[in-house]
Amino acid sequence: MQKLLLVVCTLFFSMQLAAQKTTCTDESGDSVQGLNSITKCTVQESNEEGVKTEKISIKVVSRKRILRKRNEASGILTNENQTNHKLASIKKKISEINQGLNVNEIKRKEAVLFNFVEEIPLFESCESSPLAQQEKCFRSELSKHIKRNFRYPEKSYNKGIQGRVFIFFNIDSDGHVVNLKTVDPYLGEELGEEAKRIIKKLPEFKPGKQGGNPIAVKYGLPITFKIPGVKPTNIKKPNVKKDLGVLYTFNRLNAIPRFKACSETNDVKCFNKGLIKHIQENFIYPESAIDDNIEGMVDINFVIDATGKVVNIEAKGAKNAEILEKAAINLVKKLPTFTPAVKDGKKVNAKYNFPLNFSLD
Repeated sequence: MQKLLLVVCTLFFSMQLAAQKTTCTDESGDSVQGLNSITKCTVQESNEEGVKTEKISIKVVSRKRILRKRNEASGILTNENQTNHKLASIKKKISEINQGLNVNEIKRKEAVLFNFVEEIPLFESCESSPLAQQEKCFRSELSKHIKRNFRYPEKSYNKGIQGRVFIFFNIDSDGHVVNLKTVDPYLGEELGEEAKRIIKKLPEFKPGKQGGNPIAVKYGLPITFKIPGVKPTNIKKPNVKKDLGVLYTFNRLNAIPRFKACSETNDVKCFNKGLIKHIQENFIYPESAIDDNIEGMVDINFVIDATGKVVNIEAKGAKNAEILEKAAINLVKKLPTFTPAVKDGKKVNAKYNFPLNFSLD
């Protein structure tokens, strides 16, 4: 059934690609989304103020449901009365999942998602644990390690900065922790550095295996920074709407706003590419939205002002999808300062909008 589901999804996606005039995909294995979500985008023609232009449409898909099925299959939720037949069934289910994976992709990326690897990496203390308890032991030892090494950054503590850091890393085929990346809360860069420090202190693991061979394994988790007795403050860029006067759409400009990587070109394709990269590096599907099965389209509007800063961010989604609107706004707030737009030799305010489709796959 798992294999059939993957084949059907692949076929559906292939059909969609064929239907689009221009399609962009950037599902790099190095993206933080590689662990629990992917980003797909299409560039479509739109009509702004009577002038045709290219607009980007982005879809973010959570894989959390698939991971939960794997968690159940791994034995974490089973009891002490498991039989050899049950353990054999577990291994069979994992093999069925892996049969649906693209083996060539696994070899190219040299890494497998933790929830899909046949034999997970192990702490030394977990090597003697029964198969059905190994994943539970892994998570328990990781939690103990974090508690032992946790240290609240002083500057952030004094400023009352709190929040959740999502940290992602690989355990390579030699059992070493490599390729650490974080998605930090707003103003929480110091918290992200602390999370990296903690994970870098992890011991050498017994490496994970795929097909009997050692292989790199991807893993990710949230680390929450909370000051006891202090109510979390909403430390975010104020979403106050500024009166900016005249706003220009991209097709009315002599030079559009530019990401740093696009400094040598006035190409909307480079802008779109930068926006896609930003979303891949910073997007996390809200956990509570996954738990409550909330999905839908959110329309995002914002302005890049004459100084290059992102302001006047607005998001409108379906009814009862406020959490998705907040996630979209927080994502746009993290955009960098741009090289501002130019009109008739003057730096001006530019407006932009795009749809972000939250989907649970």
